[in-house]
Amino acid sequence: MIRKIAFVLFFIIYACSGPDKGENKTNIQILSEKILENPGNIDLLYERVEYNRLNNNFESVVYDLKEIIRLDSLDINSHNQIAEIYFELSKLPNADPNYPSLVKDHLEKSLMINNKQESAHALMGELLLAYGKYKEAINSFNTSLTLKYNQEKTHMLMGYSFKQLKENENAINCFRNAVNINPDYKEAHIQLGQIFHILGDKSAVSYYNNALRLSPKDEMVLYNKALFYQSKQEWNKALEVYAELHIINPFHSSGHYNIGFIHMELGLYDIAANNFSDAIYSNSEFYEAYYSRGNCFETLGNVLQAESDYKRAVAINPEYTYAIEALDNLIMMNENYNKR
Repeated sequence: MIRKIAFVLFFIIYACSGPDKGENKTNIQILSEKILENPGNIDLLYERVEYNRLNNNFESVVYDLKEIIRLDSLDINSHNQIAEIYFELSKLPNADPNYPSLVKDHLEKSLMINNKQESAHALMGELLLAYGKYKEAINSFNTSLTLKYNQEKTHMLMGYSFKQLKENENAINCFRNAVNINPDYKEAHIQLGQIFHILGDKSAVSYYNNALRLSPKDEMVLYNKALFYQSKQEWNKALEVYAELHIINPFHSSGHYNIGFIHMELGLYDIAANNFSDAIYSNSEFYEAYYSRGNCFETLGNVLQAESDYKRAVAINPEYTYAIEALDNLIMMNENYNKR
């Protein structure tokens, strides 16, 4: 009786765990079989394109889009999609150098069929921007915005093109257009903050604050905000923001370094030396921090430690002039002192 029960249990377990593999076809397998049966069906090919795009199978996407274009060379959507894919692939490390020209080729074909596509003109502008052709990029962005004005990303990218050309007023207008369309567009607020920062205009803080409202833990924005206060010699405000930064990232080495610089400006060399030590702890190859700590030690009369730090800075970067000159001067001073 026991053997029969054991056999029955074994049979049930085996039966539950061993279904027919033929009944377990995936959706993509079923779709691919349909395409084999109907190779000229563009709708089915687009279904597989969509599936593979969602799963980041870009090679498969390109394969199917090429097939769609072969079947219908006037299909605008396929030209636009393959241009988008090639553009994304061109951003990857060791990307095929032919990708940018393929993007341009497919966009041009798409626009020849219909030149009233704002998205195609915008992508052409983005491609030109990526390869430093700023004036041509601006022309493409303008064409796109003429067709459809409310495109915050296109305004932002055109602003970036103007920024690269040092046309700050035009850049500011574009970035402002972007945030007017979408007040929560963080990147445009950051760009406005950075451009006013460069101009030394206190409006920079307002735009950095707008970005931080959207993303309170953005280290880059916090760092830039602190750096702006530092550039204005508003030491206490700068220190407050650096403190906020180090709550989020205690090992932000540049933040520690800049706090050290502020304390040096205030004549607090012992505190500054500790700040530079924090920077070094956060980044052991931070040669500027070794040099600056050495400077503090030399000012405090700790010549041996200063010499050690200068040597370490030079060891990390043999071409770092400040440390080389400081070390030479220190050695010369010691030699003169010993001759007395």
